[in-house]
Amino acid sequence: MRSFLFFAVFLCSFVRVFADNRVTPVITEVTVYRSGAKVSSTATVRVAAGNSEIVFENLSPYFNPASLQVKIGGSAFLTSAIFQMKTPGPGPESPRAPVLRDSLVFLGDDLTRIRDEREVLTNENNILNRKAEQVGAMNIGSPASLSLSVSEMRELSTFYRQRMLEIKNRLLELAIKERKINEIYRKMQETLQRLQPNTANQTGEIVLKIESAAAQSVEITCTYLVTQAGWTPLYDLRSAGLDKALRLIYKANVRNMSGFDWKDVRLHLSTANPLVNNNRPVMSPVFVDFRTVYAYKELNEQSKQLNTYNMAQVETRDMARGRAETPVAMDELISPEPLEPDAGDNMIASFDLSKPQTILADGQENVVTVDEQDVPAQYEYHAVPKLDPAVFLLAKITDYGKYNLLPGTANIFYQDTYVGQTFVNPQTVTDTMLISLGRDEQITIKRVQPKDFTERRKIFNSSIRETYAYEIAVKNNKSIPIQLEILDQIPVSRQKDIEVTLEEKDGAEYNETFGKLKWEVQVPANQSKRVRFTYSIKYPKDKAVTVVRD
Repeated sequence: MRSFLFFAVFLCSFVRVFADNRVTPVITEVTVYRSGAKVSSTATVRVAAGNSEIVFENLSPYFNPASLQVKIGGSAFLTSAIFQMKTPGPGPESPRAPVLRDSLVFLGDDLTRIRDEREVLTNENNILNRKAEQVGAMNIGSPASLSLSVSEMRELSTFYRQRMLEIKNRLLELAIKERKINEIYRKMQETLQRLQPNTANQTGEIVLKIESAAAQSVEITCTYLVTQAGWTPLYDLRSAGLDKALRLIYKANVRNMSGFDWKDVRLHLSTANPLVNNNRPVMSPVFVDFRTVYAYKELNEQSKQLNTYNMAQVETRDMARGRAETPVAMDELISPEPLEPDAGDNMIASFDLSKPQTILADGQENVVTVDEQDVPAQYEYHAVPKLDPAVFLLAKITDYGKYNLLPGTANIFYQDTYVGQTFVNPQTVTDTMLISLGRDEQITIKRVQPKDFTERRKIFNSSIRETYAYEIAVKNNKSIPIQLEILDQIPVSRQKDIEVTLEEKDGAEYNETFGKLKWEVQVPANQSKRVRFTYSIKYPKDKAVTVVRD
């Protein structure tokens, strides 16, 4: 008998262990991509000898089934893994919910009493007003025997005034009381709504079928991609002086909207984007043909022809691209197609954060520090006074590819003082990346027409020549000399009848294609420097030329 009871207890325990095959895994590791995140969920379960089914439940519904990978420890092996959605049933009710519902009933009764009393007082107010009108009409148009005496009128007026004031005061008290009750009622409703079990939100789950030669405990790790997550770069750039390296602090704004918190996880950041289109581009033939033009007499027929021609252009273009003949918005005729995001970004880097991180699934940005290092930089002052009368400090960084930078906003600190923000753009084809470290208020620059110059306009037999001159003045108020790069420009002609001539450049480097002038100027401490340039425009006198004047 004792052996039978022991066997029965053992059998119940056996059934309980293997029947409860639903587990909630723990998120242990997350790799966040620029768009999306790879999540690793782990659980240790007991499997029977033979075939078992384990369900990983309470997973993010923003699951990419194609990305699922399963790793099983021990001698068991996986036979199948299926991801599916699950709608949760109603959960246990909070003990506060009945109390809140009873309170809402009591508050509703109080509101009903207030409305009833307001209705009675309003009716009484209307009756008193009608009676007062009747008394006034009786005293004016009725015989003297029916009129009220002075004392009666005084007594009636006193009663009317006192009672009307009582009614008005009471209505005000009721309005204040009703407003307070409504506010409490609203807050209680919101609290009760939060306490109600939410059966509308779906969750994901993975159904695992496992085969094992013997009963054993195994550790199962499921790795999968979720879409509602990502990160964007953010930098701090700190410079302690022109003779010091640039301190680069690489940060990241991490977002988690997957529906489940990441608590104390090993967090990695990757510059890859697994959600981008990975299909190679394929070109289709592009055909050209004669365009048939019809002549119409009526204006409305011409308008119809224009619309037909525009739509024919769209259809011809779509056929050349191998697309179906579907309606296309008319603004596509003039708007270029956007490039695929990240199409030119083939650099992939990853960062491992040394400490466990907690990223809540609230959609808020969580700033984490990714890396911090000193970056060798050459400093140079730069100014384009035609566009902005200020001098900017630039940091020139070579071999910037090894820092795994991405386009992003940078906070600038110069000698521990915050000076503003700039944009870091490593996606350039030049060998040197320029980073603006902000304005230097100790250096002033101004672009003016010199006082000794008067705009000259000469008329020849068949042409006109106009001459312009500008002077750029720089004042260095610093206690050290500076090297300053100054940029300006002159117009560039696209017509052979318009001749633009640079007459004076004051040592500037001149790019004729773009009309760009560049000076490299040494400005001693507490001194000034001036540069000057002059150009002329020659054009036929029977034509007008548009010149953009500053």
